[in-house]
Amino acid sequence: MVSVLTSEEIEGLIGRLAAAPSRYVAALSRLEDADSISDMHDGEWSPVQVLAHIRAANDILEPRIFHVLVRENTPLLAYDDGVWAQVARYAMLPITESLETMKHKRKELVHMLKGISPQDWQRTGTHEVRGPMSVFDLASYVADHDDEHIAQIEASIGR
Repeated sequence: MVSVLTSEEIEGLIGRLAAAPSRYVAALSRLEDADSISDMHDGEWSPVQVLAHIRAANDILEPRIFHVLVRENTPLLAYDDGVWAQVARYAMLPITESLETMKHKRKELVHMLKGISPQDWQRTGTHEVRGPMSVFDLASYVADHDDEHIAQIEASIGR
């Protein structure tokens, strides 16, 4: 049985998605340039590595939402975000440039999500590893992923 999403759930999720770029900016605002590119403790990512991961993950995750909305039960391919980040060379970009791009893309995503119907939030695609995923599932995954990595950046710079 499919549960009906409330307008509060949808609005809350859209709010989380809209707020994330500013939260990244706030978390990264204390960095010096050298801090952003140096490695952290063994096995930990530097803030610039976290941002490169987020950029790659968002390049993969956010378009899936559009795919589900424009094609009935679309297949959702799995990609390795680490390889994606390497190919795109995101770790070599200035943090400010990555943040501006992320803010622009997220603004477009949020704009689109504000215009879809409550039924559209339950449209699904089939991920080749995770199985059926709704628009709400996909958007929630993006928001949860943001929360996780914003907390990681804050912890790495001592906030």
